Amino acid sequence: MTELLIPIFVFILAAANGANDISKGVATLVGGRALRPQTAILWGTFLTGAGALVGGVVGASLLRTFSSALLSQPISSPLLPLAMALSAIVWLFIATRLGMPISTTHALVGGLIGAAWAQTGSSAIVWEALLQKAALPLALSPVMAAALTRLSMPIFRRMLSRTQAYCLCLEVQHNGLAPAPTAAGPTLLAAADAPKLHLIAGQAEACEPKNTVVGVKVQAADALHIFTSGLTSFARGMNDAPKIAALLLSVAWVDGASAAPALGLAALGMCLGSLLWGRRVLHTLSEKITAMDSIEALSANACSSILVSTATFFGMPLSTTHVTTSAIVGIGLEARRGIDWRVVREIILAWAVTLPTAGVLAYYFNLMFQQIAF
Repeated sequence: MTELLIPIFVFILAAANGANDISKGVATLVGGRALRPQTAILWGTFLTGAGALVGGVVGASLLRTFSSALLSQPISSPLLPLAMALSAIVWLFIATRLGMPISTTHALVGGLIGAAWAQTGSSAIVWEALLQKAALPLALSPVMAAALTRLSMPIFRRMLSRTQAYCLCLEVQHNGLAPAPTAAGPTLLAAADAPKLHLIAGQAEACEPKNTVVGVKVQAADALHIFTSGLTSFARGMNDAPKIAALLLSVAWVDGASAAPALGLAALGMCLGSLLWGRRVLHTLSEKITAMDSIEALSANACSSILVSTATFFGMPLSTTHVTTSAIVGIGLEARRGIDWRVVREIILAWAVTLPTAGVLAYYFNLMFQQIAF
């Protein structure tokens, strides 16, 4: 029974993660008006899935952190990952329904503490490792993200303000209709030539649509923003997939198995959840906290991608939620623009209660599973 339940729970957890976390990489794209919401979600989903699949290569230390480094002894019972996964699933779905961006990492750490405590007591947790590998990175990342965004915004603005007058666009030239005689005599209108594609790079005015031209305009700042957003989504996949896959790899019945199937299952679930339920939290991050222009949005996204990528390579389970949200708040602080502090307070409250809520849920789920004969 547990051999069936654990992969199912891991898949559902990955889907819940995708639904709540896809916005973290693409929210600034929507807020900065670089892409439409659905296009941004598709872009973020593709890069998240790619990052998740390679997570086992660069995120090997994250796999070790969540599968063994935080516990004083190896997991011998499948009840612990079951309770840990279910607690994170419940809390993620509640938060997503409310449109609140929360940390899957916090939910998993809280679930790990609660489930292990119920299993063998407080001695099961390596508290020093928990502090160094999880608590400190999670606590410091919001401050670092907001500070880096505030510092980098003036630099990005000086570098890219001139490029706003330039654009790169693909235009379709329709050549119109020409008369074409028929055997019966009457004249019909037929296309003179097939439409032609023109790539234009130059002043922004050159990309303005004309009567016979359909154009797609991409400014330099937007193009760079789309690229950095892809990096953030890729880094999020690398950082989150190993933490979710560790629930499978830490259990005795898959001990010694390759990480590839677990990472593939996590990647599939993350992509599915992103596509089906990613819009609600995206609206909160892109629209409700503060307004942003394209260069401000680019600054926040670039800082987020750097922090999350660096944390992944060093094996630190950083919260993309904390990093991205704090970077967006940093936009409002630096630009001295209005911030909806009511929304920010609600998000911070959701952050604060995530770890203890997941811990309590996992504790009681573990006790409940012990009473059930699997």
